[in-house]
Amino acid sequence: MSSLSPKTLLLRLGLRPKKALGQHFLLHPHQARRIVAALNLTGADTVVEIGAGLGALTGLLAPAARRVIALERDPELARFLAEDLLVEPPGVEVICQDVLTFDFPGAAREAGRPLAVVGNLPYQITSPLLFTLIRDVAAIAQAVLMMQLEVGARLTASPGTKDYGILSVLVQYHFRVTRLFSLSPGNFYPPPQVDSVVLRLVPETPASVALDAALLHQLVKAAFGHRRKTLNNTLVSGAAAFGLSPEAMRGILAELNIDLKRRGETLSVAEFVAVSNQVARLRGIM
Repeated sequence: MSSLSPKTLLLRLGLRPKKALGQHFLLHPHQARRIVAALNLTGADTVVEIGAGLGALTGLLAPAARRVIALERDPELARFLAEDLLVEPPGVEVICQDVLTFDFPGAAREAGRPLAVVGNLPYQITSPLLFTLIRDVAAIAQAVLMMQLEVGARLTASPGTKDYGILSVLVQYHFRVTRLFSLSPGNFYPPPQVDSVVLRLVPETPASVALDAALLHQLVKAAFGHRRKTLNNTLVSGAAAFGLSPEAMRGILAELNIDLKRRGETLSVAEFVAVSNQVARLRGIM
């Protein structure tokens, strides 16, 4: 990791932060150390770093893990990492690639174990990446991710709150989410307009397991499709999408003592799973 500030380093490289890529570089080495320490890495871990940038985390990850796959979409920064900063030390592979196209399951198979994931997520890819991690959850051992505070609030939100939504339900179903610490805009160059938060996501078996995870995802998205509408106007009216009649969906909700006048944002993760499992069972006997 260079001792130069990100601003000075970028000037020396003749580069400027690219707004289109959501580039905000971590200023303070002690914050980078906090993020890496949160991973509790062993020498056997393979780490996928999202947006390696100027190497603030990469240089700390290299001696702590067996292998670091440093993904950087910006070809100029990827070249700097590989040629000037890191000089490709053993165990570090710099790849110029969009993380949304990265093969997490393939990397986990190659590592022989699930991956550790770390990075400062640009706002525009945060939701797509989280859905990718949900899809590839079997390949993930843990993720320590920095994101905009408002997105972090959605991942930790409780039913009935304004931040509770599709991501809240699906992330909380697949992962145990822990808020670690927040960072003000002054910790970055250039400073973003919002605060950031660092979260740890660890896959865990939920208390209530869905019989069909894809069906659960479909059900959650349908319930939140029209946020102000009641379940009667989302799940019941849209029952055909699940291969059921409105009467059958109405019966499932009644059996589970879920009022048709409730809105999707009031249902807990466990209630969504219960509805999903009843739909799966009913479809199995129809």
